[in-house]
Amino acid sequence: MTMQASRNLSLVSVRRVAATLALAGVVGGALFWVSHARATQLAVLDEPRIPAGAPIRSWADNGQGGLSLLQMIGGIQLPRGATLRGTVTSDTNCAPDALGLSHCHNGIDLDNGARILVLHTHAMMQHPCLEPGQRVTVTGLSGNWIMARAAAA
Repeated sequence: MTMQASRNLSLVSVRRVAATLALAGVVGGALFWVSHARATQLAVLDEPRIPAGAPIRSWADNGQGGLSLLQMIGGIQLPRGATLRGTVTSDTNCAPDALGLSHCHNGIDLDNGARILVLHTHAMMQHPCLEPGQRVTVTGLSGNWIMARAAAA
């Protein structure tokens, strides 16, 4: 084999390797974006649906002005319009999800002696969590949804 033929063969091999790597990069990138889009869709589907009649339009707004939409996950059911006062006793599970929303679990001891457990979905970077010791007024909204208004400090 001549030197020229050897160089041509090496150049062809390098081109094939480069083309293979480029194709692998394109395929890998496409797979990443498809899986990322799918994960984002799943995260969106996992967010609780805001009930009709709630005074917020998105979870990012939840907590604005001290008013929070909460989903009951334990304790007594509050009929629509029923209002009670209470004290927040716990705030856990606050790590944000892929969309930056926290799904905090809060305990609230009501002044009537009952205790409720709620799920507080909110954008923590915009609106803070309910804090243990904080006084709130809770009002039944519909089904297992209530509104909580933080007492003025």
